[in-house]
Amino acid sequence: MSAPHSTDLYGAHLPGPPARPAELDGGGIKSAERHAGAQGRGLNHAYSAPKPATIADTAPQANAAPGPAEFSPHQDRAMLEWSRLRPDDGLVFGVTLRLKGPRPTAEQVAALVTARLPLLPALAERLDGPPGHEFWRADTAYDARRHVHLHGPAVDPTVCAQDLGNQPLGEDGPRWGLWLGDGGEGEFLLSYRVHHAAQDGVAAAYTLKRLFDARALPTGQPRPDTDPGTATSAPASTTTSAPGRLLVAADVPLEATRVISRGTGASLNDVYLAALAGALRAWLPPAERDQPVPVRVPFSVRLRHERQDRGNRLGYTRLFLPVDEPKPAHRLTQVAQATADWPRERTRKLLDRMPHHLLWRHIAASLTPGDSLASATLLSIPTPLAFNGHPVIAGTAMPPLAAGHLFSSVLFRHRAGATLSFTAREQHQHVTDLPDLWRRAVIELAAATCP
Repeated sequence: MSAPHSTDLYGAHLPGPPARPAELDGGGIKSAERHAGAQGRGLNHAYSAPKPATIADTAPQANAAPGPAEFSPHQDRAMLEWSRLRPDDGLVFGVTLRLKGPRPTAEQVAALVTARLPLLPALAERLDGPPGHEFWRADTAYDARRHVHLHGPAVDPTVCAQDLGNQPLGEDGPRWGLWLGDGGEGEFLLSYRVHHAAQDGVAAAYTLKRLFDARALPTGQPRPDTDPGTATSAPASTTTSAPGRLLVAADVPLEATRVISRGTGASLNDVYLAALAGALRAWLPPAERDQPVPVRVPFSVRLRHERQDRGNRLGYTRLFLPVDEPKPAHRLTQVAQATADWPRERTRKLLDRMPHHLLWRHIAASLTPGDSLASATLLSIPTPLAFNGHPVIAGTAMPPLAAGHLFSSVLFRHRAGATLSFTAREQHQHVTDLPDLWRRAVIELAAATCP
């Protein structure tokens, strides 16, 4: 069969040379839940590509100030509008980190954020204004302590990530938060969550790298002007969760993925997607394995000279996973062919020129039932992470989950290892089988490509 093909942005096929990618090519994280009722895990789908976008010059670009260049908030507005129309959707995503060492206080975490704020001004900014006309503004009431929370006694990062995935995020300031929890004897958990209207995956990864850069000088002491008598009581709040979404995760067999990459030249993203095709082939009913399965895969179009800490700068490829191909090596070849060229430059032009109402229309089309079964994202932070010298030893991604897709997956790679996470609505318990099936597909792929 022919290789699976992809389309750029939200469905329009626009080939073109790739632009210089951002420093972190983790992509933005967005997903949606496919409408699935009594059909269970079956596709029962009639997929069709959204209509191509129409380009029109309207909203002016933000004036570039000294330092990183600004870009249009069109995508951010659209994400915010979608979350208002669909408040039950999960457009909040993040990462739970497990660290070695004694748990710090909430005041120390807030102090670290304050110390890093010159590198991360977006943490004190909010998208605000009339619907459809929001702009980024400094939050005059910003206080880092309002964004630090205490989590319950869960010691497993996946349990913590699932609990947080079912908690709301405050709307009365910058849309992000840090959660501090126990991680067992000699360990603690730090979770970062952010609304997709505020950051895509590249911006979130950049924020985590700057906040917890192991090479930076230790900090995290309470502010000198903070009254010791109030510092211990004001900043942190304990949050509770309600059921709604499940989250499962598994460690990535990194040595097997490296063997595959060395033997075939495929990227980690290609191996991830080819193994996902293999997992879906084993997971879907036999009658549903006779055709490729579409998934949404984000790619970054953010340039190095643009702001790295804020907003959305990404396209979404509609990629057809070859679940109908029985041979693992052939699945990898087809995925690698489909991901050989990302239409970054053409997507950038669409994002810069498309008026809000057209961008919103095409974002909405990509999130509707029938567009794709799922979304799949690679989030990468290559630098070592730590909090005041206490190293990150593990991490679990918290994927978003919005309308349209059955599940969302994120492969989170960091210096200490890699983890694959899946999230879905609670009623889709069969999604919990996917992590083990994916790991098995990686081993089969290694055996097939590197005997």
